[in-house]
Amino acid sequence: MQSWIHVLEWRATVCPDVPALIDDRGTRLTYAELLDRMERRAGGWAAMVKPGDVVAVMARNSADFFVHTFALMRAGALPALVNWRLGTAELDDLFDLLQPVAVAADAEFAATLEGTGVVIGGGAVEGWTSGDTLDADPPPRPVEQLSGNAPMALVHTSGTTGHPKAIPLRHGALITSVAAFALEIGDQVRGSRHLQLMPLFHLGGLGQAMQVFLTAGTLHVPTAFSPAATLDTIERDGIEFFTAGPSLIDLLVAELRSRSRTPDLSSLVEIAYGSAPITPSSLAAALDAFGCRFRQIYGNTESQSMISLLAPEDHRPDHPHLASAGRVSFGWEVRISPEPVGELMIRGECLFDGYWRDPEATAAAFDDGWYRTGDIARLTPDRYLYILDRAKDMIISGEENIYPAEVENVLSAHPQVAEVAVIGLPDPRWGEAVHAVVVRGGEVSAEELIAWSKERLAGFKCPKSVRFVETLPRTTTGKVLKRELR
Repeated sequence: MQSWIHVLEWRATVCPDVPALIDDRGTRLTYAELLDRMERRAGGWAAMVKPGDVVAVMARNSADFFVHTFALMRAGALPALVNWRLGTAELDDLFDLLQPVAVAADAEFAATLEGTGVVIGGGAVEGWTSGDTLDADPPPRPVEQLSGNAPMALVHTSGTTGHPKAIPLRHGALITSVAAFALEIGDQVRGSRHLQLMPLFHLGGLGQAMQVFLTAGTLHVPTAFSPAATLDTIERDGIEFFTAGPSLIDLLVAELRSRSRTPDLSSLVEIAYGSAPITPSSLAAALDAFGCRFRQIYGNTESQSMISLLAPEDHRPDHPHLASAGRVSFGWEVRISPEPVGELMIRGECLFDGYWRDPEATAAAFDDGWYRTGDIARLTPDRYLYILDRAKDMIISGEENIYPAEVENVLSAHPQVAEVAVIGLPDPRWGEAVHAVVVRGGEVSAEELIAWSKERLAGFKCPKSVRFVETLPRTTTGKVLKRELR
């Protein structure tokens, strides 16, 4: 199995003039132009880093995000895709794990990077949209770094303990994954028009983009999500495919209903979504608004792939399995563990090998070769997978994964907090909202605790509401009963 660099070379050879990337910063690149720009940028990076070095990539979605990320792979370095919404303390913790030798960043994040206190050996590359100064002759090919089993990039998660974990994505695993998904869809052909709404520092966003490149599609890349701009782009550019979370789909439906003139969305073929199942009422509204196919994807970063898919024919408000995550995908073995009761265990070729520089977390994640997803699930006889709860209590808000332990650690550090439990509550806009249940240790208000959190966490992780109680409900062993709190 070869690498994503080989995929780009192949596409630039067989369809050089097909548009590959179009962003709202004014960049338009065909596959031949993308390959040429990547090769020249790789030459510049090769003068700064050596094969195997980690380079953090901290930027909004853009064509140059791909140019730099692919150029780092081509130079043999390992790009680490950083969530630019993190605060300085969180970046400190993440960079301590990653140990990057350089940072490729949008200019707007320069001040944030300077505030981290992280020493970067290669220096930060600021304002990369004018990054032609990096260009040079392409470097020699690092054969070992461009193979199917080699890591292509690092993506990170906060982890259930609040400390970051990094997951190496393998070239071969992601090629296999997106090829299987493209075959499942069937009608994505050369020149198909796609819209990139998911952030590229998440596997969901990156995987969608890689699928477009594998099928020689054209990817439209807005810098930020806007419901109004999204609908305008679909109409103007004839977008056929996009991926979004249910909360984003709800925002698009609301925007569509607010308009006096209904835009022409007849180009849409399919909307894929993940991170959470769609409610019957939201699905009915979306089907009426868009009139296209819908497909749900269930997976996680560790799987580097989709574990199950809910097909378009299952997306009817009256379908008996609409609340499921779909049928288990080809290439995966799944089982439901008796301990803890109902935990979903998975095994397959695309599964990650382990967390970056974290043998303890890796050992805890596996049980005799099976990966412990942390999701409580059930499997029907006809292979529909239902996700009933999250054993790790993860909150999904606005397509972002939030781990309660991380928020609890911050709130517990407040001198007037005796105990705290953080849960997710249903939210009509974001899917779930972070809610803190607090036992006071002194005089403190909800506003003070929210402000305290905002000084120490990314905004999307902070509580949106706080409730004060006398005691937290617990089991006989002392564990907080979060289901009772919900």
